[in-house]
Amino acid sequence: MLRILIPVDFSDYTKNVCKYAVSLINTDNTELHLFHILPDGVMVPDSSFPAGIDSDAFLNAEYMEQLRSVADKNMTELLNFTKTMAQNSGFKNTTVSSGIISGDAEWEIMNICDKFIPKVLVMGTKGLGNKGFMQGSMARNIMKKVHIPVIAVPETCSCSKPGNIMYTTNFSEMDYMKIRLLFTLFRNLDIKIFVTHFDINKNDNTLNKKIDDLQESFQDERSKGKIFFNIIDSNDKDISLRTFCEEYEIDLISFISYKSTIFHNLFSNEIHKKDFFKLSLPMLALHE
Repeated sequence: MLRILIPVDFSDYTKNVCKYAVSLINTDNTELHLFHILPDGVMVPDSSFPAGIDSDAFLNAEYMEQLRSVADKNMTELLNFTKTMAQNSGFKNTTVSSGIISGDAEWEIMNICDKFIPKVLVMGTKGLGNKGFMQGSMARNIMKKVHIPVIAVPETCSCSKPGNIMYTTNFSEMDYMKIRLLFTLFRNLDIKIFVTHFDINKNDNTLNKKIDDLQESFQDERSKGKIFFNIIDSNDKDISLRTFCEEYEIDLISFISYKSTIFHNLFSNEIHKKDFFKLSLPMLALHE
């Protein structure tokens, strides 16, 4: 069964996140679960509040009830919207459910992952008030701690389903397993994977052997035109990233999310998460 978990905050582009999640449906045996986390009796930033709520007030019992009432209304609208999208996807047996809980957002997301056991978590990159959700420590901790793939959908995403996926590599021993995971996760979608290393430092004479060794593990996929391997000589990381993504029409960037840092040693510490954000493409973090 394909289970997709979608944390929502009812910001202006939350529907965009739901659309992208629906685009991942590739089997009739699919369940989407939307959930919203209410603050648990503490003061929180504006970006955590449902639309229509003033965050200047203290969260007493009456105010919490008001929060829940607005969240219930927003969730009903979003649930109906997502159900309609799922029905129109061609997989009419898809189940769409929702929930509203109270607590610490980071803790509750990890907790519901353990209970719901999703194949993938789909979230946005910005919350209410245009505050960077992925930029904060909570999102970084989620990507490091949850043991499932996490897709971050930018505000400007066109919501097309994954087709051309760039898998960025620094030749980790986990590459084989993670690339296989991509094929499994999107097994009924028409995808191509572009395994790519950007050679910025140009001080590693073993790169060609490393990529040849990795290619040998995917001979069948290579013969079917499902996977390609590239080493890109790069003097300007921004230009190289953008040029590659445009030339190969990349619509999803995937990478290993390391516990020490999201892009641990990915490109000899010279390309960082901000460089991927500039591309405004969905990003798939794979847990180490």
